[in-house]
Amino acid sequence: MATIAVQPIPGQMGVLVTAAPAFPGDHFSLGVPECIGDAAAPIWFGGLVPAWSRSGEGLWVQRGERPGELRYALTVRPAEDYVDIEIDLTNLSPRPWQHGMAFNCFNCGASVLCDHECLRHWVGLHGHLTRLTQVPRVFGPRPAIQLYSVEGAPPGRDIPFVANFAATPADVALEGWMAIAAPDGRRLVAAASRPALFLFQNMEYSCIHSGPDFGLLAPGATARALTRLYFVAASLGEWHARVQRELSSPAP
Repeated sequence: MATIAVQPIPGQMGVLVTAAPAFPGDHFSLGVPECIGDAAAPIWFGGLVPAWSRSGEGLWVQRGERPGELRYALTVRPAEDYVDIEIDLTNLSPRPWQHGMAFNCFNCGASVLCDHECLRHWVGLHGHLTRLTQVPRVFGPRPAIQLYSVEGAPPGRDIPFVANFAATPADVALEGWMAIAAPDGRRLVAAASRPALFLFQNMEYSCIHSGPDFGLLAPGATARALTRLYFVAASLGEWHARVQRELSSPAP
């Protein structure tokens, strides 16, 4: 099976994904990362100028730095039915970060997956596959946006980046992934992180995010986290069994 094709946009954090075997003729847009750094004060894409370079067959590396705040190296690694976004993040600030984070966008609005009403969005809740429309929703200042706490991570109210959106349901913690099923029910895409800090979803753009967690980062420390974006020909149940194995495997 052919490898998925990825093409970064020079000078930007955008990546175009095409030639996914499960979605012939479709294309997807990534924003990697839309922001990154201390979850209490991350740097948005306008505050960083990324530099892309090739690294091996089919691999791309993006590097960025804010002097006195952070440095990162992000590798985009395509495979047959997924694309890995692997990030090494360094705290260059004089303060400890309770959680380093990255905000990686997976935009499906230009594909057959487009689902502005979230009728085909799925999550894992209390061990069960659950339609996103069945999960409580909090309508904040931007009603199309919703964030969710993740099992094993701090609740959203304790993560400044998440709490600032005022759009996270209390007492709800999901598995660290979000999926969108195709109308035919035989294909899906999904975003999953290892480890995951929060989930994000925007009805306006039909985009999903699984925010990776770099944990506590002391000044000068570096940590690595992984976001995997799936493009699979499988039922939701088949894929869920697979992602549970992959998310429980050792960190990269």
